[in-house]
Amino acid sequence: MREPYSLEAEHGLLGAMMMRPELIDILSADLSPEAFYFADNAEVYRGILAVHADRAGVDFLTVADRIGVMPNGDPALGYCGEIFKNTPSAANANTYAAIVRNRAIERAMFDLGDRVIEIAQGEEGIQNKIAAVHAAALAIDSGGEGEEVVKAGDLMVDQIEVWQERHDRLSRGETLIGLSTGLEDLDAKLGGLQPEQLIVVAGRPAMGKTTLAMGFMLDAAVRQKKSALVVSLEMSKSQLIDRATAAEGKIPLALIKNGSACESHGAELCAAAAKLKHANLFISDRGSATVGRIRSMARRHKLRYGLDILMIDYLQLMEGEGGNRTEEVSSISRGCKSIARELGIPVVLLSQLSRKCEERPNKRPIPSDLRESGAIEQDADVIMFVYRDEVYNEHSEAKGIAEIILGKGRDIETGTVRAAFLGQYNRFENLAAGWVPAPVVKPEKVTSLAERYRGRGGNAPA
Repeated sequence: MREPYSLEAEHGLLGAMMMRPELIDILSADLSPEAFYFADNAEVYRGILAVHADRAGVDFLTVADRIGVMPNGDPALGYCGEIFKNTPSAANANTYAAIVRNRAIERAMFDLGDRVIEIAQGEEGIQNKIAAVHAAALAIDSGGEGEEVVKAGDLMVDQIEVWQERHDRLSRGETLIGLSTGLEDLDAKLGGLQPEQLIVVAGRPAMGKTTLAMGFMLDAAVRQKKSALVVSLEMSKSQLIDRATAAEGKIPLALIKNGSACESHGAELCAAAAKLKHANLFISDRGSATVGRIRSMARRHKLRYGLDILMIDYLQLMEGEGGNRTEEVSSISRGCKSIARELGIPVVLLSQLSRKCEERPNKRPIPSDLRESGAIEQDADVIMFVYRDEVYNEHSEAKGIAEIILGKGRDIETGTVRAAFLGQYNRFENLAAGWVPAPVVKPEKVTSLAERYRGRGGNAPA
């Protein structure tokens, strides 16, 4: 018979958490300190959770500093350092957690045997004894799901308050549930960017997906006075500020980049700079990042400044977990959705598209064009594609017009919304009322001199 504990699994789990702090939230979800058989290991686990709860960096030094002295009187630094040193990798962390949890359940089952004997020897009636044994057995919970299951009827009291709040908002003329995108037609379709939503903005290069998403962030931070965080893995802070200033001031981006905007658009430049200075717009431009790192950053940010919307540009530059790129992208999309739910904010995630759409006569993208993983389509609440016909068709009737194609939406209708694309200003705007496509002007067919003469019934000159 095996022992109802595993020192190796407890050490492996603790070491993995100190190696990869981004795993703590996942591994600790259904694990209490009492699940550890050894008191010293339980103390290290409490230390890890305490440091993590303070939004501080977790490693064996910070955990040991938090603990100070182990229950046996020894310094914590030596014990934490030994665990960290002897953990080969964090690859099997989930397996270690499962072993620790299962052994804890087995110990609880041993204790249940003693408890059943105690109940059987009591003075209660037989039916009460059976009920007590039943309750004791149900108390052994392997995953904690029981506490998360709620009867629908119990939810109605809170839900009625939600309905009342929606009615009151509508009575005030406020039709949006979430944050405005700044584009009226898009807001009408979406009802705004809503809390806990993962909103994927996708498109081929040069279509304007970053411009569209930055427009959401600027509208939230500048006009709605919300706290907006942009995590860019592609552009630097300076590039993003140039683009934001061009959009806010309606200043040609090229003039900002070459320095001539100071003279030609001095007033607009100052006004745009003042708006951005007082807006709660925050930017991070780390060259690479994992979902865990972004989650930690977002948590700290919400604690310090509040956080109403998060934008990540873009998915394919993020680092994920898995044996191949498809598995990595799947873990990234799931992680971004979990950030949205945990923090109660809309997360706008930009994504590249594969080249498949360019091989079709109609190059408008569809959800299957999302690059590298179908899991993006599963995890996203809203998928919007940015398409500009003039990128492919020089003589397009829709020059300066972008199509925002809603390819997927939970609780909303899919369809297409058109917006004006002001490329030189790096911004999208509402279309003017009554806009219709301009007629296509086809170039005159050029014929040779010989063809002209033949058309007249004559011969071409020699």
